[in-house]
Amino acid sequence: MLLFESESYQALKNGLDAAWMKQKVHSNNIANSETPGYKTKSVDFKKVLSKAEEGQTAKWGYKAVVSTDDSTSSRQDGNNVNVDSEELELWQSYAQYSALSQRISGKLSNLRYVIDNTAK
Repeated sequence: MLLFESESYQALKNGLDAAWMKQKVHSNNIANSETPGYKTKSVDFKKVLSKAEEGQTAKWGYKAVVSTDDSTSSRQDGNNVNVDSEELELWQSYAQYSALSQRISGKLSNLRYVIDNTAK
């Protein structure tokens, strides 16, 4: 089994992608906090059934869905961005991204250690 096709690596990669997407969405919400009529967007992950191309083995995965909150309006201009909660969400996704990055770095460092010490 190849390193970059392992389930643990794919889970870490998907987690990084998800945290990155959340950072982009929350940053966009903060940037539009003064835009009249702007509605807050959020990232949700829905469980989906997907099949691998080669083996046709059914696997559960998650698909990111960006949704807009049209139901609320906290200001008279129609904008519903709560900057404090968006900053908190942004910080949480940043912390998650950092933790996952460190985990992948650790896995690659372990692999480098094994390669360096078995080649001698």
